[in-house]
This record gives sequence, structure tokens and C-alpha cells, in this order.
Amino acid sequence: MFPASHRWILPVLITLVLALVLTIGRDSSLAASRPTDTTPRDTARAYPYYRRGLAFYAEGRTIEALRQFQNATFFDPQGAEIRFAQGLCLLKLEEPAQARTQFERALASAPNHARAHYNLGLALTQLGDTASARQHLLRAGALDGRLPGVARARARLAEKAGDRPAALEAMREERAITPDSAATRFALGQAFEASAQPESALAEYTVASRLGPRLLEVRVARARLLDAQARPDEAASVWGEAAGLDTTRADLKAAEGVAWFKAGKSAEALVAFDRAIALDGKDARSAFNRGVALEGLGRVDEALDAYRQAAERDTSYADPWLNAGSLLAREGRSSEAIAALDRFLALAPDSPRAAEIKKAKASLSRRPARRG
Repeated sequence: MFPASHRWILPVLITLVLALVLTIGRDSSLAASRPTDTTPRDTARAYPYYRRGLAFYAEGRTIEALRQFQNATFFDPQGAEIRFAQGLCLLKLEEPAQARTQFERALASAPNHARAHYNLGLALTQLGDTASARQHLLRAGALDGRLPGVARARARLAEKAGDRPAALEAMREERAITPDSAATRFALGQAFEASAQPESALAEYTVASRLGPRLLEVRVARARLLDAQARPDEAASVWGEAAGLDTTRADLKAAEGVAWFKAGKSAEALVAFDRAIALDGKDARSAFNRGVALEGLGRVDEALDAYRQAAERDTSYADPWLNAGSLLAREGRSSEAIAALDRFLALAPDSPRAAEIKKAKASLSRRPARRG
């Protein structure tokens, strides 16, 4: 036995041994309770974690939600909805491979879980397995013909495969399911446009604009299509709506100005180009177009100044010199016109109009100088 002076050692050793036993016991318990396919389900203990996970997910706190769902899985590893919820979180966190695993486990417990088939299809699409993705999307649609997003996901796969008729048909199915979705109507408009059906595309874009009054991309697509259809008045109005949604973008005001000019409304075009230049002081194209609008309004000196500003903003830009030369020639300012046309030819020697411009220069050189 220990001498009297060392009797304190025995209680300490006993405490250390007990602590070691307790520690080993806890680790063994945790290892034994890790969820497996054969772990008994304890749905009562899993539910509070699952409920908190749903609350976090609804608030957009995806990582916190995922942790709660993982805790729920610890007690109910076979719970299809818990596995499904984990998969949703992982998809949102851009982890499609892990999401795939969770959706597959959900389907192992609930083979007819339509939303799990749908989201597994999305995960497989991101992973590049389009054949398997299509199978799961078709299965989701067969299980629940009114499930939003399924047909649209199939449309994306068809579009990626170059099958535009199939993409259009799928989007028509999606419209029947979610007719009041701006995103659906916009995507259907794009499918119509890709299938060379511009009027149908415009109709869908118009509905999408009404359903999503703040969706900039819808208005841009509609305005571009109106431009392509040579409907400048309508295009200008829609470009103006787009510019109103994002007041910082010079390109939207510039596009509005071009449409107004094509509609024969130089004054409205000038206002739009002035705004575009105010937003982007380096915008040579809008400065040039401003000159065209001023020329249309008969404001010659201002137009010439606008062409000069455009050329200064982009020293490789030839068109301002051509327009300035043409305007100066009409004004009878032959020597100035020739100088401007020379600048154009120096910047664009291979222009299809080079021969014509050289003839014009020769004609101008024979004109008598205008007397002031």
C-alpha cells in the first residue's frame, strides 16, 4: 500500500480511471448511434429538429437549416422528408453531388415522392447526367402532373439537346400548370422566339411584363424583339420602361434613342441620347447618334459638334467623320468636308463606300469655295 504521505494518489488515480471509462463510453455510444439504414427510427425526437430546419429554410438561413435537418436524420435516418429537405439545402448551397445522395435516400424510403424525383432531376442535370435527369423528371410528372417546374426543367434539357420543338411543347405544359408565373411566360416567350414564332413570343413577353412589372430582362427581350420586327414606336416605349427599372444603365437609354429615331421622332431620340451620355461620358456611340438626331432637327452646328465629340471619345471610330463630311458638303463647306472625309478614309480604308467617297472628294475639290 501507499505510505501515509502518498495516500492522496489513490483517489486521483480512481478519478482518472473513471473519467477515461466515461469518455470511452461516450465515444462508443456516439459511434453506435450514428444513423444507418438499420438504425431504429425515433420520429418524436427528430421532429423538433426538422421543424426548426423548416423555419430556418423559410427565412433563407440555409446552412442553419441544413444542420437542423442533419440532427433530425440522426434520430430518423429513414425519414424521406428529412432527407428531401437536406437535399434542397444542398442544392441551394450548390452541392449537387451531395444533394443527389440525399434525394436518392429519400426515394429509397418513398419511391413515389414526386418532388424528390424532380429535384434529383435538377441535381443530375447540374452533374451532367442528362439521361438520368430526364427519367426522374418524367417520373415526377407522371406522379404529379400539376407539379410546378417539372416541365420547365424538361424544356431546358430539350433546349440543351437542340430539340426546340420538344422544348416548346414542354414549356406549353408548364404554362398550363403555372399560367400566372412571370418566369414561366417569359421562358415560353423565349421558346417561341427560338422557334421563329415572334408574334407568339411577343404575346408571352407582354403577359410576363404584366405579371412581373419589375422584371427588367422581360422588357429588354420584348424591346429587342419589337426592334427586330421593325416596330420602333413600341420598341422605344418598352426601352423607356426598361430604363426606368434601372436608371443607371446608359445602354438602355441609348437603345431607346435609336428606336425613337427610327420612328422618325428626332426630338425624343435626342432626349434619350442626352441621358445616355450623362450616364456614360465615354459613350462615343451615343454622342454620334446625338449628332444624327440633331442633324434630323436641322441643328447643323450642334450636330457637327456632336460628331467631333464622338470622334474624340473614340479615336478609332470612323463614322463621325463620314457624317460630318457629308453634312459639311451639303452646307457647301467643301474644304472642311474633304478634310473630314480624309479622316474617315484614314480610319476605314477598306470601307465598301471608299470608292464612292473618293469620287465625292474629287467633286468637292472642283467646287468653288463658298463665300461667306
